[in-house]
Amino acid sequence: MVATVKVLRYIRYNGSTKPIQRAKAHIKYIEADREKHREKPVLFNGKEDKVDRKEFFKRIEEQPRNGVVMHKMVLTMSEDEQIRLKIDMKELTRDTMASFQRKIGRRLDWGAGYHSDPNHPHVHIFFRGRSEDGRQVGIYPIHVKMLKEIAEHEKRLQVERNFSREEARDILKELDKERERTYTTEYSKTQDYQPSSPSSELGFSKNMINTVEQLLKQSHRDMERIQRKAWRQIEQEAEREKSKGRGMSR
Repeated sequence: MVATVKVLRYIRYNGSTKPIQRAKAHIKYIEADREKHREKPVLFNGKEDKVDRKEFFKRIEEQPRNGVVMHKMVLTMSEDEQIRLKIDMKELTRDTMASFQRKIGRRLDWGAGYHSDPNHPHVHIFFRGRSEDGRQVGIYPIHVKMLKEIAEHEKRLQVERNFSREEARDILKELDKERERTYTTEYSKTQDYQPSSPSSELGFSKNMINTVEQLLKQSHRDMERIQRKAWRQIEQEAEREKSKGRGMSR
């Protein structure tokens, strides 16, 4: 199975402060510690292992209020593959983002949080709608394809670093075979996928792929529900602050 990059809906300015509040709520969701996480998420970026979200909030508030506030995406793979290939999800995220920035010739202001969930390890990535030099950043279908290819390539490079030359060669060959079987299964209407061998160390079924996709969709729905709740709380807090200000001015 390949490493998957899913680009979520971006947040665009609309003449009010609500898009900024939604961006903040999304980042708070990423950093929140929940029961399904096996470890508390910590925001990181290309250089820092711990990012202060308030500093990122400040940069969002200070950027020009037109175009996109923030882009959102998720990097994920099956837990079985992550364990077998010894993939460090944070390292994979950093390598993917670094390579992507080199290819598009832009320095992005990005952050991420790793959700170590059972059967569904994934990384939420966010970056401002403006690059570090102040230019607007757009994500188009060509970029989505590019990100997926980069993530898969960086995963393979990590395999080469994690194993001996002989082991890595055998694993990558098996991955190539598995990808061919997966593609054949996706386009076949007459037969289901059958692993080449019951004992194949890297065998993944179509059901496993579908399961990961369903988990990702459910995670997205949960994320939107929690973000809406956080957004309402932010609006209520802002309204209370306004009420206090009016009371003091009387």
